[in-house]
Amino acid sequence: MPPPLPAKQKRKLARLCDLVSSSLLLHLEPAPSPPRQLTREGERHLLLALSTVNKTIRRWDQEEAACELVQETLSDSGEVHSCCLLLEEHPYDGFGCLVNMVSVLVGFLDFCSDYVKHAAGNILISISSTLINFESIWIQFIELVWVAIHEASKFVHNTSHSTTDSNSDDTTSSSTRITSFMKVLNERRLSISGQTMSSLFGVLHAILKFLKHSDSDLKDDFIFLSVHHIHKMPWDSFHQLHAGGLASCAEDSRFSSSSDSTQSGILTGSLLQLLGSLLDQSYLEGTDGQDMFVKLVDIVPKIAFPLQGQHDGPKSLYHYLKHKVLMVMMRLKPYIQQDCSHIVSCLKLLRHYFEDLLHEPISQHIAKPENCLEGSPFLLDMVDLVESQDKSTRHLQRQAIYLFLSCSICLSYHRNDGALQCLCKRDEYLLDHKVQGCSNHCNCFGLSQISDWFQKCYLNWSLDSNSSSFALSFLELYMEEDDMLFSILLQLLDAPLIYLKISNLETTELVGVKLFSSIFDPVHLFHLLLLLLHYDHMVLVDYLISKDVGVHCAQYLLRCLRLVSQSWHAFVDESVYSRKIEKLDCKRQRISGDKDSDRASASKQYKNGSGCDKEVKDSQKLFLDAKECLYSLKRTVEDLQKKDLFPYNPKPLLRSLARFQELCEQG
Repeated sequence: MPPPLPAKQKRKLARLCDLVSSSLLLHLEPAPSPPRQLTREGERHLLLALSTVNKTIRRWDQEEAACELVQETLSDSGEVHSCCLLLEEHPYDGFGCLVNMVSVLVGFLDFCSDYVKHAAGNILISISSTLINFESIWIQFIELVWVAIHEASKFVHNTSHSTTDSNSDDTTSSSTRITSFMKVLNERRLSISGQTMSSLFGVLHAILKFLKHSDSDLKDDFIFLSVHHIHKMPWDSFHQLHAGGLASCAEDSRFSSSSDSTQSGILTGSLLQLLGSLLDQSYLEGTDGQDMFVKLVDIVPKIAFPLQGQHDGPKSLYHYLKHKVLMVMMRLKPYIQQDCSHIVSCLKLLRHYFEDLLHEPISQHIAKPENCLEGSPFLLDMVDLVESQDKSTRHLQRQAIYLFLSCSICLSYHRNDGALQCLCKRDEYLLDHKVQGCSNHCNCFGLSQISDWFQKCYLNWSLDSNSSSFALSFLELYMEEDDMLFSILLQLLDAPLIYLKISNLETTELVGVKLFSSIFDPVHLFHLLLLLLHYDHMVLVDYLISKDVGVHCAQYLLRCLRLVSQSWHAFVDESVYSRKIEKLDCKRQRISGDKDSDRASASKQYKNGSGCDKEVKDSQKLFLDAKECLYSLKRTVEDLQKKDLFPYNPKPLLRSLARFQELCEQG
């Protein structure tokens, strides 16, 4: 039996409970079937009542000292406050008040009015802020919100799954208390439907934002509780959401014109928004029980399932869902890459839902709208619209390719030395043969994924591009986002390791992988990066001192300078790189038996990324410009260090730059 509440907590809960009951319960008449319809006048009166309750709660928080003085007349025994629910609490511990408030407000989330749902959600958020100082009471409040989500899920899927059974093991509220909450919903004939879930996910997301902004100690409790409940969701039937309550709302154009697929997309988007915030990397460091996040990896394909039904819906919603799925996957990447089975699952998901982005042309093309005169204002507006859409697509393309290459390279090169677990079972999706020297079939799967992606993108580029090398175009894709730029550059530093792993093998697929490893040679990419930065060392300084990308930029420069010292001849003479690419490309064409004369001609003309375009400088000029840029970088960083203006210790970087200078002076 829980202990009685302190007087202060009891007074606050009693006052909130009385306010909600007296102001809102009369508006919550039982409906024959969800969702609840409203007249215009009824909606206006209800919104006024909800707004008044929310403003009152916020005013009480601002006048808390005065409120406490007034409430001192209340008896500590709880006899003055009589909750409208017939829940026996001996002694009074406030749970009945929580059940009363949450059940009433959740009931309003089933109304066919976005305004009503938003106003009721705001009251739940205000109550959370009010109870935040009462830790145990607040946790019970959050628990009840999640119980309501589970109940809505059970209603949607018409399953016999018991919320009580799934959550009684390690949650704050006992199964008996959760049952009492469900009993109240039934007694009040409150049916919470699928549309309730989206609103409650939004409420939880707003509460999490408040916890992060206020740096509350309850943030970790909220994250662990939420991850637990997300993992317990009945995902196998979660997306059977295309009928039921949503259709009734859509029939009334005054309240909603959305289709079922759109409503399903909105529900998925609200869940992905919450999950993305829960997985924010800056809040995972230093927390215990991170194994909980590993369990979420298997849930991502189930959450992403609605993507296949969104093609015909609003394009903005489709892009939003794809962005959120990719963001969740990127934040789960450290956990995905702990096990081969998770990496394979991630690659399959990317190939299934993001194939169009993976094979989108690397070079940027902005199509000119048809039937528009030159200089027309309509042409300018259309170009702006096309550019905006293109930027959105390229952002998603950058994320998808980064995830794809990161997982493929990790899977291709792992040595099965214990750092990466393998729980995979061979299936029809994998290659039928094992590559000689691979520790298991997962290596083969990773290599096949890289080969398939690269050959499609590379051949498409070679037929369409006449201005820059493939590697240069690839870097240009990522130059628009600094954080993604250095993430992909750090990942591609491992490309040569794949080449070494398969250097003696001659199959068609693996020649393509060798070509990939050679075109993305880190020393050559370093040259191209400096070229794209116009050899402006101050741009590198800005990167290094940036709080967002400074660490990644420093890591990249340190590793790159070490590779340069190990491959000095190739850094000085770019023709080494060019000859290697040309030899591999000729071997690829010979093995594949390509009879397409146009493709072969294009391949020969541009040497497929060998750096022979007019926009790429000759080898000697590349080296001299890079040398001057790095010399200037060394001098500037030294000056900043002497003036104590560099934000962190640059000595390791200065030592690497000094070593580079020594090699240059040795000739």
